[in-house]
Amino acid sequence: MTPGLSKDNIEYNNDVVIYIDRRRKRLLKVSKNKVFSSDKGNIRLDNIVGLYYGSKITTSLNINAWLLKPLLIDYLELGVRRVTQVIYVKDLGLISLLLGLSSGYKVLEIGVGTGNTTVVLANYVKPDGHVYGYELREEFLKVAELNLQMLNLRQYVTLKLKDAREGIDENEIDAAIVDIPDPWNVLNALYSALKYSAPVVFFIPTVNQIMKLYDALNKYGGFIDVRCYEILMREIELSHESIRPSTIMVGHTGYIVFARKVFKDADA
Repeated sequence: MTPGLSKDNIEYNNDVVIYIDRRRKRLLKVSKNKVFSSDKGNIRLDNIVGLYYGSKITTSLNINAWLLKPLLIDYLELGVRRVTQVIYVKDLGLISLLLGLSSGYKVLEIGVGTGNTTVVLANYVKPDGHVYGYELREEFLKVAELNLQMLNLRQYVTLKLKDAREGIDENEIDAAIVDIPDPWNVLNALYSALKYSAPVVFFIPTVNQIMKLYDALNKYGGFIDVRCYEILMREIELSHESIRPSTIMVGHTGYIVFARKVFKDADA
């Protein structure tokens, strides 16, 4: 073994990404008698037990494949179950930075959906923090729970089948994200739950909703530094022959509205 470099063995019940190329990349749980299948050949998962993450193997058609330890982005792109529209990875990166997420934080999520954002929040705040998620539809919460269990993050999240517009049970919240169609209707409950100076992000799909939210924030008071962003992501295709922008890009997915809670004049 090279000094200073560690190797992790792959065992049964571990998750692994089998990578042949960008089109042939799969996230799997290693179990007995399971087979990875592709047009480039098959791999029996029993045969990778005991190998190291980072190892190269060959398929039944003698095509090279690599065994990778899954990253959070692999779970988001290849693993989590989706029933609802989700916030894309490109947006989650900026949202995480705007919220200043850190271990030990108490984070509020209004509009859990199927938990795509929840797993990101929980991954940031563990092991000493906690996420409190509010959702109106029970069937979505069941999927969110499965996604959290898959990433071993369930213990860091409290899921509530409750309308946050009617009140939030927690207080002294360090950061919040709101992903519902009418965020202006939750401002009162949100303001009561947040710490002073705490950041909040609203994820908004349309310009009309931005206008209504912006007016509501100004009228309500107690929120400053209101900003709005849109993230467009275009991948660059790499090959030995040429390097050029991809003809396909992830364009509009939603708008990110940021604000911070401060004292109202009556509170100061």
